[in-house]
Amino acid sequence: MTGNEDRATRAEQLRAGFQQQGVPHLAEDEVRKDRQRRLVHTVVAAVLTLGGLALLVVRLLRGDQLGAWTACYAAGTVLTAVGGVLARRISTRPAFAVVLLGVVAMSIGDAVTVVR
Repeated sequence: MTGNEDRATRAEQLRAGFQQQGVPHLAEDEVRKDRQRRLVHTVVAAVLTLGGLALLVVRLLRGDQLGAWTACYAAGTVLTAVGGVLARRISTRPAFAVVLLGVVAMSIGDAVTVVR
């Protein structure tokens, strides 16, 4: 049993030594990476929102009639804008999901137009 106790003692000493060492600037690096992720997600959502808005305006100025595509484009634009706000305020994962839903809604608007 002495061998097991020596191993346990040695393991505890190693564990304590590793905990005391720590990794310098690890917390700061994680905060910086999180800030960068939020910024990237916000910028992507803003670009997609402006793109959806531009497509909506161009199609309306071109003379396309109002219909389901208009609702899909508007919903997609709103969803991508909400995704940008979520990325900035809350979390990037739900923001990414909401932005993807917005893009899907806009692509459904294109599909509705192509079918007719």
